[in-house]
Amino acid sequence: MKAFLPFFLSLLVFICQLFPVHNAIANEWDIGEHMEEFDACDSVILHFDGKTWNHLFHGFGMWLNDIYGFASNDIFAVGEQGVILHYDGHSWTKQKSPVTQRLNRIWGNSRKDIYVCGDFGVMLHFNGMEWKKFDTTMVDWCRAIWGIDEKHIFVAGNLGKIFRYDGEKWLERMIGTMDSMFDISGTSMKNIYAVGEYGTVVYYDGKNLKKLKPFTNKTLTSVWTVGSDNVYVAGADGLIFHYDGSKWARQMSGTTNWLRRIRGIDAQNIFAVGDHATILYSDGKTWKTHKSGTNYSFSGIWGNRRDDVYVVGVNPAGLYDHTTQ
Repeated sequence: MKAFLPFFLSLLVFICQLFPVHNAIANEWDIGEHMEEFDACDSVILHFDGKTWNHLFHGFGMWLNDIYGFASNDIFAVGEQGVILHYDGHSWTKQKSPVTQRLNRIWGNSRKDIYVCGDFGVMLHFNGMEWKKFDTTMVDWCRAIWGIDEKHIFVAGNLGKIFRYDGEKWLERMIGTMDSMFDISGTSMKNIYAVGEYGTVVYYDGKNLKKLKPFTNKTLTSVWTVGSDNVYVAGADGLIFHYDGSKWARQMSGTTNWLRRIRGIDAQNIFAVGDHATILYSDGKTWKTHKSGTNYSFSGIWGNRRDDVYVVGVNPAGLYDHTTQ
């Protein structure tokens, strides 16, 4: 079944692409009253205004994976078939993409220095004007990207590989495992974490890349670092763990759904999203469930402020590939 899932998802996405894409913009919709309008294979972007989650974008036949921005009028979303969308605060527009492969994750150093990675080692760079292919030595599927600046960028993916870009070339680092890695996050070159299959957690202190002693054997899909003594990881079956600088402790999430992404505005405003319309919020102490008003599964989240947060999701719910992301 595990080997069949990627083929099934690729087939499903192909079928979705047979239908026209309608970029329906409906700001401040009440999702609950419009569920009948949603297609069986489409994407949604929701916006949180500090009180409720509202419908911001609906794309029929479109499968979005991640979202990243710099301001409420400068946000990007990426997904299947090389799709790249941009939001200017009023409407979403489709940007010209040089590839047709699936784009998995996006990160940017500035408005004129944005990177996107995807399947088969695909890497794109945006200079503020256009998207271009970015040469790498990667041949595997890229699942995560994070950086400090244009000379310190990290990507990770299948077979336990982590690559670092120094501004001129890509350097490959092996972590002593064949497990796929799904996310990277850090606060400086001396405090970087990566997580992946079977509870794999890798730490980089600026000199050495080492695999930490596992505290779970379940897949960890996302990590977010506040500081050296404040790190969160999330993953399969609603797992959330917190590191306080000395030990990892499990936190009660209140869900058993897979969590796909955990990110925060600051130490008191943290969000986690995942399968079957799961959106969680923590004030740094306890986790609470937010009602999204949809049946979508969410895989990406970005926020500018506590009252300005965005998530991307896909329908049918729960069909993100557990084996790849």
